[in-house]
Amino acid sequence: MKLKDLIEALAAEIALVQGELEESLRELSGRDNDDPVFLEAFDRYSGQAQRMGEASELAGFPGLQAVCAHVVENCLLLSITPAGEREDLIAFLRAWPPLIVHYLQNLSDPSAAVGLLDHMGAAPVAMDEELSLKVMHMLGAMPLQLTQAGEGEGTPPRPLVASASEVALAMPADVDARLLEGFQHEAPEQARYFVALARNMAGGEGDSSDVVAARRVVHTLKGSASIIGLRGIASLGHHLEDILDHFEREGAQVGRRAADTLLDAAYCLEQMVGFVLGSDEFPQQAQAVLQSVLDLANLVDRGESLENLPVRSMGEAVAAQAAPAPVLQADAAAAAMRVSVRRIDELFRVSGEVSVHTAAMEARIKALADSARELLAQNLRVQKRLFELETVVDVRSLSIMRGRHRRTGEAAFDPLEMDQYSELHSTSHALMEEAADARALALRVEEGIAQLAGLQARGQRLSKDMQHLVIGTRMSEVGVLESRLQRNVRTSCQATGKEAVLEIEGGQTLIDSDVLNRLAEPLLHLLRNAVDHGLEAPRVRPGLGKPPAGRIRLSFARQGQQVVLRCEDDGRGLDLLAIQRRAVERGLLAAERPMSDDEIARLVLLPGFSTRDTVSELSGRGVGLDVVREWVGQMNGTVRIASRPGAGCTIELRFAASLTTVQTLVVEAMGQRFGLPSVQVEQAVPRGVGEFSVVAGQLAYRHADRVYPALRLAELAGLPGDERPLDAQDAVIVRIDERVLALAVDRLLDARELLVKSPGRYARHVRGVAGLSILGDGGIAVNLDLAQLLSQGARAAVSGVRQPEAARVEQELPGVLIVDDALSVRNSLRQLVQDAGYRVEAARDGVEAIDALRGFRPRLVLTDLEMPNMNGVELTSHIRGRDDLKEVPVIMITSRSQDKHRRMAQQAGVDAYFTKPYNDAELLRTIREHLAA
Repeated sequence: MKLKDLIEALAAEIALVQGELEESLRELSGRDNDDPVFLEAFDRYSGQAQRMGEASELAGFPGLQAVCAHVVENCLLLSITPAGEREDLIAFLRAWPPLIVHYLQNLSDPSAAVGLLDHMGAAPVAMDEELSLKVMHMLGAMPLQLTQAGEGEGTPPRPLVASASEVALAMPADVDARLLEGFQHEAPEQARYFVALARNMAGGEGDSSDVVAARRVVHTLKGSASIIGLRGIASLGHHLEDILDHFEREGAQVGRRAADTLLDAAYCLEQMVGFVLGSDEFPQQAQAVLQSVLDLANLVDRGESLENLPVRSMGEAVAAQAAPAPVLQADAAAAAMRVSVRRIDELFRVSGEVSVHTAAMEARIKALADSARELLAQNLRVQKRLFELETVVDVRSLSIMRGRHRRTGEAAFDPLEMDQYSELHSTSHALMEEAADARALALRVEEGIAQLAGLQARGQRLSKDMQHLVIGTRMSEVGVLESRLQRNVRTSCQATGKEAVLEIEGGQTLIDSDVLNRLAEPLLHLLRNAVDHGLEAPRVRPGLGKPPAGRIRLSFARQGQQVVLRCEDDGRGLDLLAIQRRAVERGLLAAERPMSDDEIARLVLLPGFSTRDTVSELSGRGVGLDVVREWVGQMNGTVRIASRPGAGCTIELRFAASLTTVQTLVVEAMGQRFGLPSVQVEQAVPRGVGEFSVVAGQLAYRHADRVYPALRLAELAGLPGDERPLDAQDAVIVRIDERVLALAVDRLLDARELLVKSPGRYARHVRGVAGLSILGDGGIAVNLDLAQLLSQGARAAVSGVRQPEAARVEQELPGVLIVDDALSVRNSLRQLVQDAGYRVEAARDGVEAIDALRGFRPRLVLTDLEMPNMNGVELTSHIRGRDDLKEVPVIMITSRSQDKHRRMAQQAGVDAYFTKPYNDAELLRTIREHLAA
């Protein structure tokens, strides 16, 4: 039976049983729960709903099956709801069958699915938002399911040539908001899952279950994209599903060339989803990827061998790389919801304020407790004085009474025989009682303060829990970068002709999203460096007892508030002699200065440093690990390098997992409180344990049989001269990169997690200030950037290495001028060329380009053909007419592909002609060839 017939039969069946369902509802509406008629009608109604769900599942409609399951869930309420309270439930159960029939009869109308889902959301047991989005996603796939099933006789043949319109990702203006939200919720995880499955197949680790899962994921993506109107994703997914259908039907192993095509398509599909969500750029390779998929799908259609797959330009690059590391199937995504970044930031701000006020309350309660203890002590002193006063009053009264009796001769009772009271007695006794009452009141106050302190301690714990949970909302798993990192290694291998497998461990490690976004660029440089400088050529490695494909291992781990990142490769290791020789040649190091292996290895972190004599796409420009060093410095982290000759190199980065809250050591110097990041603190040593001294005119600190170079923190921070004796100073031993030194401070105050705030626009350029924090007493602690503070005199004194000027390094990079009137094209070209290691300037048209040429001398020009004011042909003619620029290569990138346009460009002096969309690898190869000529 055809799928269309099956859908019509299902709609007819539901319409047919509506009368029976209505009769059952009449019997259910007014009868008691224990009535036999009620029980029979309940079984009949719920059974019909359950059978509809089973039929939908057998037909391959999981969305309808989920709707029926939700109806059955609401049916169960009938058995526990009294007869007089079933009106809303009966109304819900009466309305859902017509809505399903309407949906099945109008699959192409998105409002039919929306109406059905709205009814489910209004049920007594409402369908939750997450499930509703998933069901909407599945219902949206059914129209394309029907279209796919109807292909066959009368349908147009599969295209042979990919067109730009087939990969377009323009969002329709009338897109349904609910459908779009469902796509945004589900598509990213599905795209990542498809990439994981494709990598399994490309690595030879996949089996038939991977093919089945991949087909299911592509089918869902294709359906949801089709109903939204995203033609590029729907078109690519359609052809991919046909290919996967073939492998699933035949039960055949996916061959290497087919798996490589599927992997390229998976990466492209993931990038398309990212572009729609605004988190990635448009995939310039999309048309080339679609062409490769079409070639493969047409071979499947004709029943030809897949080994006859045409080798195109992109296929050549892909064939040169090694199979990526196998990846296990991704777990199902955890429940999630979309929240705006602004709301998260506001929530984080409020959480930080709560934390600050909680700390302030803690300080106030401590002060109040101290005052209560002082009050009790004072009360005891007052009571002691009152006892003394009472004794004096009693003695004086006794003497007065005896003297009076002797003078009068009265035969009365002696004062010892009977107490006699005067007004002074009464007043002193009353004062004693008031003092006792005051003491009892002070004890109750102290007890109340102790209880309040207990409540405050509990509130502080809850505040910290809330802050950690809020911080968690800003955290992301580093695994979200995996696809980008794998693509980077793949591209680097294509450019160098090497083979590499990237293994990523600890992908579940959580890092602040802001830190993670900044981490991407240094990671890309680390991996490029490992491929280009670390790994040997595939033909060389077997002779060294290594497999042809090198291995790069990238591991992430949390140690307290720190993230430890290690990048290891099994290549040749660092050539320390070549590094030292190049440092001497460039004047970075005195030839006679002895250096340890660790010091030599750290030279590769200097700006502009490279051991390559020739310039290539990846090497020789001095742009690389200095980016890593600079980033780690901004994160107040450290870099360590370990090299094993012939066995590889390991680069370890340590940095804080979050920039908003920092575990901090609070110290005081010259009355000012400072925060030192704990990631840089080795040890805090109180006075008397170690000893400061002056050795050869330099301050030093001796502790545990070691001597450290030392500085006064007040002097380092630019405060007025500190005249306090050294033996009255505490010490903080810090590590900045590989340098360890001691800081002399007046007091060690506290160690706590502080919320770091920007110092504001007027202080953002103050050197050495990372931010400000509000302490519990309302005071301000200045968070220091020790790397900045020590970057001048201390760095030169400790390392003895002279830094090259950044401007000179920048001028050594080849310059490329990009001219295009489209902002998106300029930005994408700028990113591509900058990532390849070139210096870039951009202009909107030929006139603006001529202005730019007055202060910028490019080695190459990339220009569009059609531009306002001055087009690309006129600009090329201008360049060829200038003596200082006539030898500069000009590459034209345009959407015009006719021969007459090419001839016009060649007559003007254009060296190379590309039509949009272009292939990144081909463009970079052409740029490299013209610069090397």
